[in-house]
Amino acid sequence: MSKEEKKQKNTTDMPLLSAAIITFNEERIIEKTLSAIDNWVDEIIVVDSYSTDNTLNILDMFNVKLIQRKWEGYSKQKNYVISQCTGDWILVLDADEIVTEPLKAEISKVIKKPDKKCGYKVARKFFIGDKWIKYGGYYPDYQLRLFKKDAKGYFKERAVHESISFEDEDTAQIGYLKNPLEHYAYKDLNEYQETLDKYAVLASKEVKNKGFYMPLIRSAWAFGYRYFIRKGYLEGKTGLDLAKAYSEYVYKKYDLALNKK
Repeated sequence: MSKEEKKQKNTTDMPLLSAAIITFNEERIIEKTLSAIDNWVDEIIVVDSYSTDNTLNILDMFNVKLIQRKWEGYSKQKNYVISQCTGDWILVLDADEIVTEPLKAEISKVIKKPDKKCGYKVARKFFIGDKWIKYGGYYPDYQLRLFKKDAKGYFKERAVHESISFEDEDTAQIGYLKNPLEHYAYKDLNEYQETLDKYAVLASKEVKNKGFYMPLIRSAWAFGYRYFIRKGYLEGKTGLDLAKAYSEYVYKKYDLALNKK
Protein backbone atom coordinates (compact mmCIF):
# COMPACT_ATOMS: atom_id res chain seq x y z
CA MET A 1 0.00 0.00 0.00
CA SER A 2 1.34 3.43 -0.97
CA LYS A 3 1.92 6.26 1.53
CA GLU A 4 -1.02 8.18 0.04
CA GLU A 5 -3.36 5.20 0.40
CA LYS A 6 -2.13 4.67 3.94
CA LYS A 7 -2.80 8.34 4.74
CA GLN A 8 -6.34 8.09 3.35
CA LYS A 9 -7.00 4.97 5.40
CA ASN A 10 -5.85 6.74 8.57
CA THR A 11 -8.48 9.45 8.06
CA THR A 12 -11.25 6.83 8.24
CA ASP A 13 -10.04 5.44 11.58
CA MET A 14 -9.42 2.04 10.01
CA PRO A 15 -6.92 -0.10 11.92
CA LEU A 16 -3.59 -0.45 10.13
CA LEU A 17 -2.27 -3.93 9.34
CA SER A 18 1.42 -4.84 9.13
CA ALA A 19 2.81 -8.03 7.59
CA ALA A 20 6.00 -9.36 9.20
CA ILE A 21 8.22 -11.80 7.29
CA ILE A 22 11.75 -13.15 7.74
CA THR A 23 13.68 -14.45 4.74
CA PHE A 24 16.77 -16.35 3.71
CA ASN A 25 17.03 -17.74 0.18
CA GLU A 26 13.27 -17.82 -0.39
CA GLU A 27 13.15 -17.39 -4.17
CA ARG A 28 10.88 -20.43 -4.66
CA ILE A 29 7.66 -18.95 -3.25
CA ILE A 30 8.29 -15.42 -1.92
CA GLU A 31 6.95 -13.67 -5.05
CA LYS A 32 3.58 -15.41 -4.65
CA THR A 33 3.60 -14.65 -0.92
CA LEU A 34 4.13 -10.94 -1.52
CA SER A 35 1.77 -10.73 -4.50
CA ALA A 36 -1.05 -12.01 -2.29
CA ILE A 37 -0.66 -9.24 0.30
CA ASP A 38 0.66 -6.34 -1.77
CA ASN A 39 -1.95 -3.53 -1.92
CA TRP A 40 -3.86 -5.21 0.92
CA VAL A 41 -1.77 -4.73 4.05
CA ASP A 42 -0.59 -1.25 5.01
CA GLU A 43 3.06 -2.21 5.27
CA ILE A 44 5.26 -5.23 4.64
CA ILE A 45 8.33 -5.53 6.85
CA VAL A 46 10.93 -8.07 5.70
CA VAL A 47 14.01 -8.96 7.72
CA ASP A 48 16.45 -10.82 5.49
CA SER A 49 19.49 -12.77 6.68
CA TYR A 50 21.66 -11.86 3.69
CA SER A 51 20.09 -14.10 1.06
CA THR A 52 22.41 -15.33 -1.68
CA ASP A 53 19.81 -16.42 -4.24
CA ASN A 54 17.30 -14.25 -6.14
CA THR A 55 15.28 -13.29 -3.04
CA LEU A 56 16.49 -9.68 -2.87
CA ASN A 57 15.68 -9.04 -6.53
CA ILE A 58 12.17 -10.34 -5.95
CA LEU A 59 11.73 -8.21 -2.83
CA ASP A 60 12.75 -5.18 -4.87
CA MET A 61 9.66 -5.71 -7.06
CA PHE A 62 7.37 -4.91 -4.14
CA ASN A 63 6.72 -2.04 -1.76
CA VAL A 64 8.45 -3.59 1.25
CA LYS A 65 10.60 -2.21 4.01
CA LEU A 66 13.70 -4.40 3.81
CA ILE A 67 16.09 -4.77 6.72
CA GLN A 68 19.12 -7.03 6.47
CA ARG A 69 20.21 -8.54 9.74
CA LYS A 70 22.60 -11.30 10.77
CA TRP A 71 20.86 -14.56 11.63
CA GLU A 72 20.49 -15.04 15.40
CA GLY A 73 17.90 -17.81 15.51
CA TYR A 74 14.22 -18.09 14.62
CA SER A 75 12.78 -16.45 17.74
CA LYS A 76 15.19 -13.51 17.83
CA GLN A 77 14.75 -12.85 14.13
CA LYS A 78 10.95 -12.93 14.33
CA ASN A 79 10.85 -10.77 17.44
CA TYR A 80 12.98 -8.21 15.64
CA VAL A 81 10.71 -8.04 12.60
CA ILE A 82 7.71 -7.64 14.91
CA SER A 83 9.44 -4.75 16.67
CA GLN A 84 9.74 -2.93 13.33
CA CYS A 85 6.01 -3.06 12.58
CA THR A 86 3.95 0.11 13.06
CA GLY A 87 0.43 -1.18 12.38
CA ASP A 88 -2.35 -1.64 14.93
CA TRP A 89 -2.43 -5.32 13.99
CA ILE A 90 0.46 -7.58 12.96
CA LEU A 91 0.21 -10.59 10.66
CA VAL A 92 3.25 -12.86 10.93
CA LEU A 93 3.88 -14.92 7.80
CA ASP A 94 6.47 -17.45 6.75
CA ALA A 95 8.05 -16.67 3.39
CA ASP A 96 6.36 -19.73 1.86
CA GLU A 97 2.82 -18.97 3.06
CA ILE A 98 0.09 -17.47 0.90
CA VAL A 99 -2.90 -15.51 2.21
CA THR A 100 -5.96 -16.51 0.17
CA GLU A 101 -8.73 -14.09 -0.83
CA PRO A 102 -11.24 -15.58 1.67
CA LEU A 103 -8.68 -15.25 4.47
CA LYS A 104 -7.91 -11.66 3.50
CA ALA A 105 -11.61 -10.79 3.63
CA GLU A 106 -11.97 -12.48 7.02
CA ILE A 107 -8.94 -10.71 8.51
CA SER A 108 -10.11 -7.34 7.19
CA LYS A 109 -13.49 -7.92 8.84
CA VAL A 110 -12.01 -9.11 12.13
CA ILE A 111 -9.66 -6.18 12.67
CA LYS A 112 -12.46 -3.67 12.03
CA LYS A 113 -14.69 -4.89 14.85
CA PRO A 114 -13.73 -3.98 18.42
CA ASP A 115 -13.59 -6.93 20.82
CA LYS A 116 -11.47 -8.25 23.66
CA LYS A 117 -9.48 -10.74 21.60
CA CYS A 118 -5.81 -9.88 21.38
CA GLY A 119 -5.00 -12.37 18.65
CA TYR A 120 -6.25 -15.05 16.29
CA LYS A 121 -5.05 -18.49 15.30
CA VAL A 122 -5.06 -19.44 11.64
CA ALA A 123 -5.23 -22.93 10.15
CA ARG A 124 -2.63 -23.91 7.55
CA LYS A 125 -2.98 -26.12 4.49
CA PHE A 126 0.36 -27.93 4.20
CA PHE A 127 1.65 -28.55 0.66
CA ILE A 128 4.51 -30.64 -0.65
CA GLY A 129 4.93 -29.49 -4.22
CA ASP A 130 1.36 -28.80 -5.35
CA LYS A 131 -0.17 -31.57 -3.24
CA TRP A 132 -2.20 -30.58 -0.19
CA ILE A 133 -1.51 -33.00 2.66
CA LYS A 134 -4.78 -33.03 4.59
CA TYR A 135 -4.26 -36.14 6.71
CA GLY A 136 -1.48 -37.38 8.95
CA GLY A 137 -1.56 -34.52 11.46
CA TYR A 138 -0.84 -31.76 8.95
CA TYR A 139 -4.23 -30.06 9.04
CA PRO A 140 -5.57 -27.82 10.47
CA ASP A 141 -2.26 -27.06 12.27
CA TYR A 142 -3.55 -23.86 13.92
CA GLN A 143 -0.91 -21.19 14.49
CA LEU A 144 -1.29 -17.83 16.23
CA ARG A 145 -0.35 -15.39 13.48
CA LEU A 146 -2.58 -12.32 13.81
CA PHE A 147 -2.44 -10.11 16.90
CA LYS A 148 -2.84 -6.57 18.14
CA LYS A 149 0.43 -4.70 18.44
CA ASP A 150 -0.49 -3.34 21.87
CA ALA A 151 -1.04 -6.91 23.12
CA LYS A 152 2.76 -7.22 23.00
CA GLY A 153 3.00 -10.57 21.28
CA TYR A 154 6.42 -12.17 21.07
CA PHE A 155 8.13 -15.44 20.22
CA LYS A 156 9.46 -17.37 23.20
CA GLU A 157 13.09 -18.37 22.85
CA ARG A 158 13.22 -21.82 21.26
CA ALA A 159 15.65 -23.50 18.91
CA VAL A 160 12.87 -24.45 16.48
CA HIS A 161 9.05 -24.63 16.26
CA GLU A 162 8.71 -21.24 17.94
CA SER A 163 5.24 -19.77 18.59
CA ILE A 164 3.72 -16.47 19.66
CA SER A 165 3.01 -15.77 23.32
CA PHE A 166 1.76 -12.72 25.19
CA GLU A 167 3.13 -10.92 28.22
CA ASP A 168 -0.09 -11.61 30.13
CA GLU A 169 -0.91 -15.20 29.16
CA ASP A 170 -3.61 -15.57 31.83
CA THR A 171 -5.88 -12.86 30.44
CA ALA A 172 -5.06 -13.10 26.73
CA GLN A 173 -8.17 -14.01 24.72
CA ILE A 174 -7.51 -15.86 21.47
CA GLY A 175 -9.92 -16.38 18.59
CA TYR A 176 -9.86 -18.72 15.59
CA LEU A 177 -10.20 -17.74 11.94
CA LYS A 178 -12.20 -19.99 9.62
CA ASN A 179 -10.15 -19.63 6.44
CA PRO A 180 -6.65 -21.17 6.22
CA LEU A 181 -3.27 -20.03 5.00
CA GLU A 182 -1.70 -22.05 2.20
CA HIS A 183 1.73 -23.26 3.31
CA TYR A 184 3.90 -24.34 0.36
CA ALA A 185 6.46 -25.78 2.69
CA TYR A 186 8.62 -28.05 0.51
CA LYS A 187 9.11 -28.71 -3.18
CA ASP A 188 9.35 -32.49 -2.59
CA LEU A 189 9.75 -35.18 0.06
CA ASN A 190 13.56 -35.05 -0.10
CA GLU A 191 13.57 -31.39 0.89
CA TYR A 192 11.19 -32.19 3.74
CA GLN A 193 13.50 -34.93 5.02
CA GLU A 194 16.56 -32.67 4.78
CA THR A 195 14.79 -29.97 6.78
CA LEU A 196 13.69 -32.47 9.44
CA ASP A 197 17.32 -33.57 9.82
CA LYS A 198 18.32 -29.97 10.55
CA TYR A 199 15.40 -29.51 12.95
CA ALA A 200 16.33 -32.70 14.81
CA VAL A 201 19.74 -31.26 15.66
CA LEU A 202 18.17 -28.03 16.94
CA ALA A 203 15.28 -29.71 18.77
CA SER A 204 17.60 -32.19 20.51
CA LYS A 205 18.95 -29.31 22.59
CA GLU A 206 15.56 -28.87 24.25
CA VAL A 207 14.84 -32.53 25.08
CA LYS A 208 14.45 -33.06 28.83
CA ASN A 209 13.49 -36.74 29.07
CA LYS A 210 16.61 -38.55 27.86
CA GLY A 211 15.81 -42.11 28.92
CA PHE A 212 17.67 -44.91 27.14
CA TYR A 213 14.56 -46.22 25.36
CA MET A 214 13.15 -42.81 24.47
CA PRO A 215 14.37 -42.73 20.83
CA LEU A 216 12.68 -46.03 19.97
CA ILE A 217 9.50 -45.46 22.00
CA ARG A 218 8.96 -41.90 20.86
CA SER A 219 9.64 -42.62 17.19
CA ALA A 220 7.31 -45.64 17.18
CA TRP A 221 4.57 -43.57 18.77
CA ALA A 222 5.16 -40.73 16.28
CA PHE A 223 4.70 -43.10 13.34
CA GLY A 224 1.57 -44.70 14.80
CA TYR A 225 0.05 -41.35 15.65
CA ARG A 226 0.69 -39.80 12.23
CA TYR A 227 -0.14 -42.82 10.10
CA PHE A 228 -2.98 -44.49 11.99
CA ILE A 229 -4.55 -42.10 14.52
CA ARG A 230 -4.35 -39.02 12.26
CA LYS A 231 -5.17 -41.15 9.19
CA GLY A 232 -2.02 -40.54 7.20
CA TYR A 233 -2.82 -43.73 5.29
CA LEU A 234 -5.53 -41.78 3.45
CA GLU A 235 -2.74 -39.92 1.63
CA GLY A 236 -1.53 -43.18 0.06
CA LYS A 237 2.21 -43.71 -0.39
CA THR A 238 2.86 -40.04 0.37
CA GLY A 239 1.22 -40.48 3.77
CA LEU A 240 3.40 -43.50 4.51
CA ASP A 241 6.57 -41.69 3.44
CA LEU A 242 5.70 -38.66 5.56
CA ALA A 243 4.97 -40.77 8.63
CA LYS A 244 8.31 -42.56 8.19
CA ALA A 245 10.16 -39.26 7.75
CA TYR A 246 8.60 -37.77 10.87
CA SER A 247 9.32 -40.92 12.86
CA GLU A 248 12.97 -40.76 11.80
CA TYR A 249 13.09 -37.11 12.85
CA VAL A 250 11.78 -37.98 16.32
CA TYR A 251 14.26 -40.86 16.66
CA LYS A 252 17.19 -38.67 15.67
CA LYS A 253 16.10 -35.87 18.01
CA TYR A 254 16.00 -38.15 21.07
CA ASP A 255 19.07 -40.13 20.02
CA LEU A 256 21.13 -36.94 19.72
CA ALA A 257 19.86 -35.76 23.09
CA LEU A 258 20.69 -39.10 24.71
CA ASN A 259 24.23 -39.16 23.37
CA LYS A 260 24.95 -35.49 23.94
CA LYS A 261 28.00 -34.94 26.08
